[in-house]
Amino acid sequence: MNGLVLRSLGVLSRSCAGSAPAVEGAVRAFASGAAPSKKDVLYNLSNPDPDAEASVKEYLSSLYKGAKLEPSQADDSLELTSKIEKKYKAAQVVEYGLQNISVPLGYSKSDLAPVKRYAAELRTLGKQAGFEDAATEVSKRLSSTASTADSVKELLTKSQSLMSADLYSALLEAVQQVENATNATLTLDGASPAYKEFAKKVEAIAKAQGIPATLLVAAQKTPTDEVVAKEYARWQQHAAVKDAIAELEALKADATTLLDKHLGKSAEQVRKEQAAALTAAVKKAEAAKGAPWAVQFLEDVKRVEWFDACVAENPAVGPKVAA
Repeated sequence: MNGLVLRSLGVLSRSCAGSAPAVEGAVRAFASGAAPSKKDVLYNLSNPDPDAEASVKEYLSSLYKGAKLEPSQADDSLELTSKIEKKYKAAQVVEYGLQNISVPLGYSKSDLAPVKRYAAELRTLGKQAGFEDAATEVSKRLSSTASTADSVKELLTKSQSLMSADLYSALLEAVQQVENATNATLTLDGASPAYKEFAKKVEAIAKAQGIPATLLVAAQKTPTDEVVAKEYARWQQHAAVKDAIAELEALKADATTLLDKHLGKSAEQVRKEQAAALTAAVKKAEAAKGAPWAVQFLEDVKRVEWFDACVAENPAVGPKVAA
């Protein structure tokens, strides 16, 4: 199955890699005001021109309308419908945008330029998809959770996914220490002596974790201060690169595990396992009897089979995909 996934990605990357005439066609279609195609959207995803952005949004809206969901326009008065539409459009932007972002798995710690580029491209893609920056998103989610939480421990438990395991463990331990000392539940009353004691512990934890608590508070209280804003932006970039490195290291670890697992087997055994997994998946799709996901999966399988056949026919050149 892993081989199927990798080869499918190969098909996608090749089918999306347009030639010069294809680029010219996209530009002509955009300039003429014609309805944008999927390929036009791909070429305009990174185009900051307002008309190009409008063209992308128009295409995504047409996809949403094609799904026959009502209403076709986001209606903020219908909160759930509006959220569904916005998430659908965001998913489309991310799906196509990620195909144009290369992952620098071979980066060197002595040269983090590729990682910075990777992090910046992800931020740009997130902005195009309508996502807010991480700090704003976390702040909103914490505020929303705090409005329904009865205690600090409940707030932390519900927000565990927003922090690392180490930070969560340290904060939970701090809460327990305060509750043991006061023999009472630690509430979200910032004016209480217990909460003030907890706040002191949080400052110490932040320092140990390398989190600039003072800067974050200042950025929240005085967002118009240029000095604070520059320092905050610098920290955000540093944090983004740090997160990107952690993500890349995790990907490399997964790849290493996969290779180690496969290298312990013969090539024939690996092929048999992949063939068996693919056969099982195809049977499951055929049993789904026309379900949208099954139809798409079977079409993808046909493309992969075509790709493999082309490679087998001419290994030196490989398949030739029309633009």
